[in-house]
Amino acid sequence: MKKIIVTTATVLALSGCSTITTGTQQSIFIDTPKVTGATCHLTDSKDGKWDLLATPGSVSVLKGDGPMNIVCTKEGFENGITSIDETLVGATLGNILIGGGVGFLIDAASGAAQEYPEKITVWLKPKTWSSSDEEKSWLAAKQKFDDAEAEKRRKLEEQNQT
Repeated sequence: MKKIIVTTATVLALSGCSTITTGTQQSIFIDTPKVTGATCHLTDSKDGKWDLLATPGSVSVLKGDGPMNIVCTKEGFENGITSIDETLVGATLGNILIGGGVGFLIDAASGAAQEYPEKITVWLKPKTWSSSDEEKSWLAAKQKFDDAEAEKRRKLEEQNQT
C-alpha cells in the first residue's frame, strides 16, 4: 500500500497540472463589432500562424509562445490590429505549492502554464461612412468599449495592489 501511495505522489509531483487540466492549445473567440465576415490572421512570437476565415468566430492556437498579434481585414475597412499577452493559468500555481516547482517547469515548457484571453475584440473602421450618423454611432460604440476596457484594467490593477 505504501508503494502505491509513494508512486501516486511521485507521478502527481512530476506531472504538470495545467498540462493535464487545460492543455497546450486554446480556443480564442474573435469579434469584430459592427463588422461580420472579416478575415483574421494570428501570429505568435515564435512565428506560429493561424487564420480565422470569418468573424465572429473561434480559432484554436498553441499556448506558451508569447504575445499574439492579430490582424483582421475586410474590403472597405481599415485593417484592425491588436496584440494580446498571455497570463499565468491558476492551476500552475498549485504545481509550485504541491510539486515543489517540477510541475510548473513541465507546464512552462509545454505552454500550459499560460493562456490568452478567451475573447478578443478587434475594431475595423470603415474607409468611408455612408452618413455622419453612422460615423457617430461607430465612434460612440468604440469609445464605450475603450472606456469599459480601461475600467477593467483599473480594477485589475487595484486588485493586484491589495
